[in-house]
Amino acid sequence: MNMSSWVRYHFQHLRRWREYAVAVMRATKEFMPGSRIYVIGGVAEDRVTVLSDIDILIILPQGATVNKARFYVDVLTTAMDKYGLPWDAPVELHI
Repeated sequence: MNMSSWVRYHFQHLRRWREYAVAVMRATKEFMPGSRIYVIGGVAEDRVTVLSDIDILIILPQGATVNKARFYVDVLTTAMDKYGLPWDAPVELHI
């Protein structure tokens, strides 16, 4: 894939940020009901560049404890397997 093809492909992902956020939200709620999910950063502020990713902030309910690394993997895997998040979606979770 040449650079211009990759750029187009990457921007196609970034345009679908709302869809990807919903997939992450649904997966998160399976593991931690009561969590709040927000899209933050450049994509949320309409400051998208070729280096952008989709930053998703997950706020756990007060008093909840999780192994963050395991939770990260579980949420993304479930979002991919059950809710259609592409494996190569440029999503970054912040827990």
